[in-house]
Amino acid sequence: MKINYKEPFWAKYEWDLTDHKDHQYVTEFNKEESHKIKNLFHQNKYALHLEVKINKKYKSDNIFCLFGKPGKNFGVTYNVEADVLALEFWTEATTKVVGDEFHYVNFYDTHYDTLKEWTNITVVRNDDEFIVYKNFERNNDKDFDKNLIDDYRDEGLLFGAGNPGSDVPEHRYHGSFDIRKCFFIEDETDIDIVKKIYETNVSDLNKLKEYKNIIFNYDFDTVNNQGIIFDNSSNSYFVEKIPKDFIK
Repeated sequence: MKINYKEPFWAKYEWDLTDHKDHQYVTEFNKEESHKIKNLFHQNKYALHLEVKINKKYKSDNIFCLFGKPGKNFGVTYNVEADVLALEFWTEATTKVVGDEFHYVNFYDTHYDTLKEWTNITVVRNDDEFIVYKNFERNNDKDFDKNLIDDYRDEGLLFGAGNPGSDVPEHRYHGSFDIRKCFFIEDETDIDIVKKIYETNVSDLNKLKEYKNIIFNYDFDTVNNQGIIFDNSSNSYFVEKIPKDFIK
């Protein structure tokens, strides 16, 4: 699926399917903001995986988010001019004088010549360390002392933007790219497990012993007549296009 410029998506709500067993007629009237999604990245152990492809012919800001959280932006970004893919995040201040600390974890040897083809990107948090993987091979890592800032507890998970409602254009991180898979598994840091989930057909996910730990799983193919992307996990954290009122 292509995410178009200034048309980002978010996973923000838990959808009530009580009256919609077939999922086909889910509407905006039976959903509520998810505490789990809001606090997703403050857990101590997890892995988020996505499969993406970048096309420089698509319109994008110079720096744009593949996925992210608003505030002091968190997420995997691509810098078009520098041709650099990176994980960006902020942690709490170690002292009142110093202020919050910015971290930048670039992906080594991961440039446009790679990213123009389908590429698997994984971000693993193992307590006070982030580890990034490219195509299931460890690529880089970063230790940190304090937890992530509380900004990241205020919003859902965004695809195609970092902070689309910001008054500062450079902070919006709007982008356009192709995406065909994304999933999040909690209490798991083993890249071999991530790869196993990736290689498992969505119809067989419930046969995995790790199934209960999969918080969401999107293949970006299963979309209903309202453009809602289904969650293939045991949950119902569907993805939808962000309303235009939230986008600048």
